[in-house]
Amino acid sequence: MTARQTRGVFPAAHERLRKAAAAMPAGTAAQPFVDALGELVQAQADTTGIVVLHRWAEILERRFPPELPDPDRTTE
Repeated sequence: MTARQTRGVFPAAHERLRKAAAAMPAGTAAQPFVDALGELVQAQADTTGIVVLHRWAEILERRFPPELPDPDRTTE
């Protein structure tokens, strides 16, 4: 697919992704993955180039934060 063809196909595919994501029931195990994919695709739509690595890291860090220690949990 050429760059010109891609520019024509991307908006419609992006819209189908948004509709499919909106149709998913909230709270499913897949929700963080769906949200991350939607945000990454939106980031791509917002740029004329590629989504740079630091932007990917920001999105993934927000959607999949590191587990923080539980202050109420004690270990023996």
